Amino acid sequence: MSRKIKLNSKLTLGCILSAFLFLSGCSDDDPVNEPQQTPEEPANMTTGFVIRGITSSNNAIARYFEELPTGTVDISAGSTDFISFFPQSVNDGVIFSNRLDGMPGLSKVVINADGEFVEDGVITLGGFANVIEVRDSEIGIVSDASNSDFISVFNPTTFEVTSSIDMSAGAVPGDITNQYLAFIFRGADVFAPIIGAEGATFTDFIIHQANLDNNTFVGDTRREGNGFGTIVRANDIDQRLTDANGSVYIPDGGNTEGVGIPARLNKILAGSNTIDASYVFEPAITLNPQNTLLPYFSKFTFLESGIAIALVNSEIPPEALQIIIDAGGVNNLTPQQINEIQIIVFQAETAVWCEIDVDALTVTPIEGIPAVSPFAQGNTFEHNGDVFVPVFTDTENIYYRLNPTSGDVSRAFDLTGALVPSVFNLANNN
Repeated sequence: MSRKIKLNSKLTLGCILSAFLFLSGCSDDDPVNEPQQTPEEPANMTTGFVIRGITSSNNAIARYFEELPTGTVDISAGSTDFISFFPQSVNDGVIFSNRLDGMPGLSKVVINADGEFVEDGVITLGGFANVIEVRDSEIGIVSDASNSDFISVFNPTTFEVTSSIDMSAGAVPGDITNQYLAFIFRGADVFAPIIGAEGATFTDFIIHQANLDNNTFVGDTRREGNGFGTIVRANDIDQRLTDANGSVYIPDGGNTEGVGIPARLNKILAGSNTIDASYVFEPAITLNPQNTLLPYFSKFTFLESGIAIALVNSEIPPEALQIIIDAGGVNNLTPQQINEIQIIVFQAETAVWCEIDVDALTVTPIEGIPAVSPFAQGNTFEHNGDVFVPVFTDTENIYYRLNPTSGDVSRAFDLTGALVPSVFNLANNN
């Protein structure tokens, strides 16, 4: 009996071991028994470049480039068409634009792994989004053109409106509807220069301010004009306006009609909410004190603490100056002559790219970059320590590469195939 029991015990142990090995083999090697996993979606692109332009039919087109373009780039080749696509802010590789379908509101646009443009969310507003700015992954602000009394705060990640700020207490001279020109962040502070709706202008340059910690209006500050000339909007205000000390520099456009109001860089000291009246810096006058007809600058942006670049008008076109001389002075100009002068100065290629030192109050032309119209289109962007500046004329659109450290300048790439092109580096948050 004992032999039989021993034999059966061996058989039983063998069966158990065989079964264990069989089951173990199925668990490790048989995909039928493995848990089913959902394939991960490819990540959206957070680096690369988007070039956007306008067609002759006034629609928008855009192309994505994984690497910085070189040579001559035809924007229209392989581009994506949009009813509307006006990128206003980029954060963490996400583009925030007016709605792509042309309806009131804003769109969140990403570039997928195949380099395609994908609308990843929409916020509907009562009117068009005339300004969109994103501070970080948690805070963005949009102004609704249909209601200038409020600005909306939204979460760029969830793309939901989280609150609104009542700005109706802000100063607005006269019975004029205002809109916001830009939102400039300094931590929880947001500064918002105003402009008149539908082309209306103000004699002062006025900035409203709000606080994002408690979503309240804080106050307003202004740069006073000379009482009879209007101060126009500054062009191309972006987020790179705060120095390392926390002081904010906000440019205005002065007056383009020769009434003695040069465009100025307005300084709001760190910890302050008001324009520092003792800081008077007018780059075009600094560059050329005789340039009283169009003392204008634009595209101001910091490269490092205290050092910025800007496009600064450098002189009065000789043809315009001759009209003034023939009339016996500015005060003797007829409306027809004033209009003729404005056409000349708006088209003349008299603006030069300059290095701006906001502490030393110096303006130094950058050698090697051609002059353009003071009101030329195009935006700047940065990549690998270089800054790329647009040189757009009636015949060509060129980006030049500037190394701020060495001062070296070179021609980077040309753009064709669309009007009013602009370039966005997805790795830049602005």
